[in-house]
Amino acid sequence: MKMKFGKLLPLVGALCLGLTSSVSAHSNYQNGNSNASYSSSSNMDSSSSQGNYQRGTFREITPNAGPRVAHGADVFMTADFIWWKATEEGLKYALTGTNAGPAASVNSADLYTAPSKGKTMSVGEDWAPGFKVGLGLNLGHDGWDIYTQYTWLHASDSNSISSSKNQVAFPAILPFADGASFTGNSASSKWDMHFNVIDLELGRNFYLSQFLTMRPHIGLKGTWQDHDWKTRLNGQDFSIQVKGTSNVSVTGPVRHNKGYDVWGIGVRGGFNVAWYLSKCWSIYGDLAFSALWTNYYNQTQYLATQNTSTGTTETRVWLNTDNDNIYTCKYIGELEIGLRWETWFYDDNYHFAIQAGWEQQVWMNWSKFSQPFDENSHDLALQGLNLKFRFGF
Repeated sequence: MKMKFGKLLPLVGALCLGLTSSVSAHSNYQNGNSNASYSSSSNMDSSSSQGNYQRGTFREITPNAGPRVAHGADVFMTADFIWWKATEEGLKYALTGTNAGPAASVNSADLYTAPSKGKTMSVGEDWAPGFKVGLGLNLGHDGWDIYTQYTWLHASDSNSISSSKNQVAFPAILPFADGASFTGNSASSKWDMHFNVIDLELGRNFYLSQFLTMRPHIGLKGTWQDHDWKTRLNGQDFSIQVKGTSNVSVTGPVRHNKGYDVWGIGVRGGFNVAWYLSKCWSIYGDLAFSALWTNYYNQTQYLATQNTSTGTTETRVWLNTDNDNIYTCKYIGELEIGLRWETWFYDDNYHFAIQAGWEQQVWMNWSKFSQPFDENSHDLALQGLNLKFRFGF
């Protein structure tokens, strides 16, 4: 037994020596990293003795993913062609499928006759081209960059509806009687939107893994927009009950003009990710969320042509209001996904990228084409193609 135990002593000694060497090597590796990572020996001694983290002294743990160029100015420019569908909700203006007789004629047989199947008409949807232009700078501090972008879009939509049976209904508003409406032979409507946005970002693009990058960013968003909506109803003589008076005869056309101007500024944040399939090809996704402090200026005008006691006609303005200085907070969500190709050339002194993606934006409770004393709001939705070009030098 003693002989067998003696044979094991060299094996036990070798095992202990191996463990000791491993611990010593690990300690030397840590000390070497500390010596290389700390900016000075005094910082190293202080951090070692106190056990506290000193900002700016450790080596980079999320490598900068650029893209940067060699010996360049670290400036990059972008240009986008966009083809978006803009949709503003709540812009219904006329319908068919109603009885032509006035509601007062309850005993009329027509009131109980089922009308032919009708439809509701609305505007506020349009595919339109636009553009974005941007300018950025790769900063020398820790791989951060600053980037600003301007977006322009002009969308408009118009259509009309007609009926040979004088069954085009056109909803009336204050100061008319509750539930009142005009009916005519045809109606038409037009919607128009001018959309301007500026985004400012401070971000850093870095590697999460060998083929995955992320760029979180924070900044500001500003916008100024102009929205207009005009509707017209044509037909024969109209009779409408005005509150507190008898029926008033108007010959038409009956029109309403509505509009609002809005500007807003607020905080915007989000992140961009890219998964590299190869050195040049990647699938990207962008996500951002904004909260804007906004100011609305609303205008509403409701008018019609009516007969006078002298037998002539005149334009009667039934309603003419504006509402200024409506301040409130609005929220915006943005999402984009697409495919990117990029390359470096001329000894890596220049960088070029092209990408195509699908973007969606929801401006929550943004629309303000509301009736007087009605504070209901509707969404403004934007979606469509983005074709972006980027050049860095």
